[in-house]
Order: sequence, then structure tokens, then C-alpha cells
Amino acid sequence: MKRLIIIWLQTAKQCLLLCCYVLAGSIANAQFSPHNLVPNPSFEQYNNCPIGTTLYDAYNDKPDFWYKPDKRGARYFNACANGFNNDQNGMPINFWGGGANFQYARTGNGYVVMYYYNGMDSRNYIQVQLLDSLRQGKCYYAEYYVNLPNSLRLGCNNQAMLFTNNPVYVDTNAIPLVHLLPANPQIQNTHIITDTLNWIKISGVFTAQGGEKYLTLGNFKNNVQTSIQIIQPTGYNGAAYYLEDVSVIPLDSITLKADAGTDRTINLGDSTFIGSYLTGLANVNWYNATGNIIATGIPGMYVKPATSTFYVIEQNVCGQYSKDTVYITVGVVPLVIKNYELKIKNEGVVNKWITLNEINVSHFNVQRSSNGIEFNTIQQTTAKNNTYNEYSITDVQPLNGTSYYRIEAVDKDGKITYSKTEKVQLKIDKEQLTIYPNPATSIVNIAFKEMQQIIITDVTGRILLNKQLGSVSNTQLNIGSIGKGMFLVRVIGKDGRSETKKLVVQ
Repeated sequence: MKRLIIIWLQTAKQCLLLCCYVLAGSIANAQFSPHNLVPNPSFEQYNNCPIGTTLYDAYNDKPDFWYKPDKRGARYFNACANGFNNDQNGMPINFWGGGANFQYARTGNGYVVMYYYNGMDSRNYIQVQLLDSLRQGKCYYAEYYVNLPNSLRLGCNNQAMLFTNNPVYVDTNAIPLVHLLPANPQIQNTHIITDTLNWIKISGVFTAQGGEKYLTLGNFKNNVQTSIQIIQPTGYNGAAYYLEDVSVIPLDSITLKADAGTDRTINLGDSTFIGSYLTGLANVNWYNATGNIIATGIPGMYVKPATSTFYVIEQNVCGQYSKDTVYITVGVVPLVIKNYELKIKNEGVVNKWITLNEINVSHFNVQRSSNGIEFNTIQQTTAKNNTYNEYSITDVQPLNGTSYYRIEAVDKDGKITYSKTEKVQLKIDKEQLTIYPNPATSIVNIAFKEMQQIIITDVTGRILLNKQLGSVSNTQLNIGSIGKGMFLVRVIGKDGRSETKKLVVQ
């Protein structure tokens, strides 16, 4: 039997957030608003660094002000745990869903991860008390960000936010063993989130009934009511998400503008989404270029124009009136890679770029060179094939000294498009061993001066690969047979020098 039980908790005042998936942000940096009702919104504050891996640690490790209403599920990851227990609860490398994951925090050094879909209607939840109760009849804007760990096989929808007057919890002793809190959340995302690279905004607007003081994040629908999508053929058969930057803000303290979406160019015969997925907007009208109403009551929709045109959205949300226009150009234009830049972050090199008119693209290769002439692919990401896209990929094992980077776009028909080439200068003290890509899948490149031997072991010290070399400085290994997880790579040079680094295999 599934049961929803109300209990009282003695806590300090805390804060709350609301949820719905949105492509174009209506509120920038809302988590930093002085009006945010959520305490510790980016999970930076903690009493104990989450370095433990026991069941007791799973129950009790958490950011300050936040609680686990299912007593067990959500895990707290923070960079303070790096170097402990093979980085299981660290950041950006951590273990969840049966494998190693790599994701930087959106803000600061910490985030929470928990299951939204996992067999037998099993769910995880995390809860916080708002800094103040919500006022009856008052409108609120809420948001948080999610990201899918890369070791999971599935993605899902129903990332939701439930506001209640009293704290709630899940009866984990129920038989059969079902950890589901059935409820009707005020904000619920209906779109399957599959992005393992970028943080995706969940946001919405709602009118308070009055007295709501607790926010619970999670999936409140059973498996039949939850849509899933296979992301990769292997990996743990569930859907979990990292959580970051939670906000709940009175709507009268901000301006919520109408969002018609980004101007774009599409091919003839293609459809495109205009507007946003922001929930809770009922008083909305859409107009076509001739001034006729084509839709009402929805913040976004798909259109399929035959010629270049524009659309206008008109909205009135809790007394805030605004309009916005989106222009759709119909035609065929070449792929554009723009705003390509490099940033050094945590001893890694972040490659960021934007694409326009991305159509029929297979994937993007991040390529690196030590001389600006000969380039090697170090990482790859699948193309999104929207007219406007943002990408960010980090080289976590950069070369010492001067390096050159570029982006190679590969079309499905084999056509190649390159970005401009960018240069970066790094001084990595006492670092000679280079392993890339890292994380890797089946092939890894290893660079070290005059290598004689490479030994790969698991975290227990068991030797999985032992390769003798003839004093080379670069080599490529097939690591498909060693399995997935975190491993140690030790390289021994001609003069007996050795260096060891971690390798994550996905």
C-alpha cells in the first residue's frame, strides 16, 4: 500500500522552489535574488563533508537545512570529498547508478543527486522548509536546475516541486517495498530530460493556497504515469538527476517577461518549437503574422511555417502584461560555429561554443594539437540539431605548455566544418603524464617521456593491463576489456621515473 503521511519536523527556517522545464530562461540568476525563500539554495553549506560510503552515511549526509523524507535516497556530493574513498562522493568525479560520473557544479562545489525513476515505483526525495510561509492568493516563481549523470541508461520526465503546509515523508517500511510519495505537485515537468552535459532549468509560476511552508523535490508519479527514454544501450536501468540552484521568489518582486523564443532559420518542411515550457501560464495568446489568434493558454508550441514569418505571444501573469515576437526564417543555410572560446577551470580547459543552423549534423569532435598543425580528437559529443545550440566540453587532462584547440563538426553525410583555432598556455607543475580522453570509453591516449611500461589496476590494486613499450612518448591503448569504473594508470619511464593518475572508464 502506498501511503502519504504528514509529520512535524523541528528545523530552522528554510526555503522552497518550484519546477518546470524551460528552454529560454525568463529569470537570470534567480537563486541569487535577495527575495529567494530557499535557504542554502545551491547546497554549499554542510556540517559534515560527505566522505563516507556506509548505509549510515547515505541516510545522514546532506546539505544544511535539507532533509530526506524517504530517509535514505538522495546523496550529497561535494568537492570537499575529493580524495576520500576513491572520490565516490566528490565533485566533478563521483559514483552513482553503478558507474563513474563527471559533472561540475553549476554553482560552487556541491550538488545533490537522486532517483526519479527506478523500478517498482522507487523514488528519492529531498525537502526543505521555506524561510517564510506562502501567502494566500499570491503568485510565486520557482526554479531549479537538473543534469542527467552519464552512467544512467534512462532519462525521464516528471521532475516536480511539491509545496505543502506540513512536512511529508515516505513510509519506507511499506510492503511491497515501494518508495513513492503519491501527490499532485504544483509544478511538474512533462518533457523528458536527456542532457548529460548542460544544466537544464525546471521552472514555473503558481498561485499559493496560503500557508505552504515546505518544498519537496522529486517525482510524485508512478512508473505508468512517467515517460522514459533510453539514452544509451548500457548503464544502470534507471533515471537519476543532479540537482542545483533552487529558488522560490514572490512574482511581485521580479518581472516575468513574455518569451517567444529565439529567432531561427529552419529548412522547408521542418517544424520548430517557439515560446517556452514554463508552466502555470494560463492567460496567454499567440498571434500569427496576420494578427489572427492561433493558440491560447500555452506558453509554447510547435509550428511548421511554409514561408518566412513571425509569431507574437501576449501574456498576462498575475497582473504582469508583456509581449514578445519570434522570427522564423525558412530556407537552407550552412552550419555556423560561433563564440568559440577556451577557459581554464580547475586545471582543465573548457571548450565552449555556439552553433546556428545546426541541421543534419552527426557529432562534434573536440580536437587538440601541440603545434597548431597536427590535431587529434580528444572528446566527442552528439549533435543536438536545433537551430541554436550551446556546447561545453572540458579537457580534464590538458597538455603542459602551449596547446591549440578547434571544433570539428561532422555531418551525417560526412561533410566537415571547422571552427576557428584557439590557443591556450598552461604551466602544470610536476605533471608529465597525460591521459586523454578522460573519462574514456574504449580507446585512451597516453603521453609520457620515454615510456617503458604501462600498468593499469583497479582501486584494490588488481592488475588489469600490463604493457611493455620500447621507450616511446605517445601510445594508444584499447581499454574495452577492463570494464567500467575508476582505475589507476601507472607509467614507468626509461630512467625508472614513474607517475600515476586516475582514469575513469564509462
